[in-house]
Amino acid sequence: MSQENVDILKRLNAAFNAGDMETALALFDSDAELTDRLNAPDVPRSVRGTAAIRQVFAAWVDAFDEFSSDVSEYLDAGETVICMTHYHGTGKGSGLRVDFHAADLHELRNGKVVRSTLGYRCKADALEAVGLSE
Repeated sequence: MSQENVDILKRLNAAFNAGDMETALALFDSDAELTDRLNAPDVPRSVRGTAAIRQVFAAWVDAFDEFSSDVSEYLDAGETVICMTHYHGTGKGSGLRVDFHAADLHELRNGKVVRSTLGYRCKADALEAVGLSE
């Protein structure tokens, strides 16, 4: 496993959970692509570039009093790291709770995330997306 890539994803997740978007975004390539398979209706499913990724992250964070993503497992898939992620939060004003698990793919090159696909239903689906099986 590329420990360097895993460490980058750990730093990205810690920064996101701390609300430090500048540090989180600095770990993405300036032309990175983000696809959120569970996107909200008012947020594009896929975006490119850190300015657009910032808007997607802000949409999630701004909708909740609390929102975090906890990664329980990092899986090596070549240039891609699969993160088994637990998302949870409480909606602003509504108290609506979100609590779901997903498998997220992060492709890295030269120490930067170049492509992220969030929201695979399970580990098997994420592995299949990168041509592997359990």
